[in-house]
Amino acid sequence: MIYIYDGTWDCFLTAIHHYYYDKQDVSNIESSLCYKPNLIDEYRTITTDIIKAKAVEEAILHKISAESLENIQRCFFSEIEGREIWILKYIRMGFKIGSRIDSMLGDKTVLDVLIPARKVGLECHRMLGLIRFELLEGGIYYSKIQPDHNIISFISPHFKNRFSDQNWIIHDTKRKIASLYNTKKMLLSYMDLSNIPELHSDELKFQALWKNYYKHIAIKNRINPKLQKNFMPKRYWKNLTEKKPD
Repeated sequence: MIYIYDGTWDCFLTAIHHYYYDKQDVSNIESSLCYKPNLIDEYRTITTDIIKAKAVEEAILHKISAESLENIQRCFFSEIEGREIWILKYIRMGFKIGSRIDSMLGDKTVLDVLIPARKVGLECHRMLGLIRFELLEGGIYYSKIQPDHNIISFISPHFKNRFSDQNWIIHDTKRKIASLYNTKKMLLSYMDLSNIPELHSDELKFQALWKNYYKHIAIKNRINPKLQKNFMPKRYWKNLTEKKPD
């Protein structure tokens, strides 16, 4: 049996709940966004049930650990192919041995979840320093990103705390999702580029000032392009103000 879910975290956890309570022999869990049906396997479509999803989250938290729940969430949002069955195997192991799973760094079942989770953690850390906001008409600060992994839900709380008195949008244009904050509430929603207001009339002046500062703050004798690319990979440069052409 292969479970088909809608690609969301809650629907995936609902599938985990069905696995345990329906006691079916599940060989894989696949997203409806990318699965390729065949004539051999049997499929079952899972619909989201928030109560069942929360029950699975609580079970992971109390029967395994908070660290495991965080690793599972990060692995899921890595969007790496095959992660669903890796997570199912990890949860089965975690329910048997509890929090000891967090220290079993040589076990393949653990590594299959931990490696994607660490990739997501690294990209979150990088993106906190690489996000650049532009001021739009209406006093809204807007930032465009195209991360390798689906990290917007992990990084947005940082900016909610840091820029709590500003209206801002962080827009993942690769996945067409955005976090929007209006100094009171933050929400995650699908968003199209056609909804973006024009740049504020002062924005280009501030960008020119920032680029001029960036150009003159560098110490010529210590410029190291290779090291710079290690800390600031080139694939992120298209959204950095200081790397845009004059």
